[in-house]
Amino acid sequence: MQYFMIWHTYGQFHAKQIKMKKQNIKRTFIVDDDPFWTAMLAQMLTDLGYENIVTFSNGKDCIDNLHLNPSLVFLDYQMEDMDGLEVLQKIKSYYPGIGVVFCTAHEDLSVAVNAMKNGSFDYLLKSNATKKEVASIINNMGEKQIFADKVI
Repeated sequence: MQYFMIWHTYGQFHAKQIKMKKQNIKRTFIVDDDPFWTAMLAQMLTDLGYENIVTFSNGKDCIDNLHLNPSLVFLDYQMEDMDGLEVLQKIKSYYPGIGVVFCTAHEDLSVAVNAMKNGSFDYLLKSNATKKEVASIINNMGEKQIFADKVI
């Protein structure tokens, strides 16, 4: 996978060929009932080098597929069948080593605190999400060795 990085300085454009390394994460789940957000996050992850992305529009389907052993889960808070906190608890009871990033459109500090208390590594506010922020969260998880070593 090769990309060109282009930047501009004082009226001149510069290009440098860079290689994006493939990520060590075996499987990533996105669990969200908003198809626009799901597609946007999936594109950000793909741009960052992630290939095995599985999406679910509800918590039940995610829970039913935990046997696929995701390393990383991006989890929405507000879904119809069950809220993200319930799903988070089930993910962590299945295998505590799965890295979970809680995602929400609501700027509610109590939701963030509850998510972190229940095992979420971080909290991503959808309205502020950028590829750089997503990459930073994942890098921090990697540095702290949050990812599941159970992954096949």
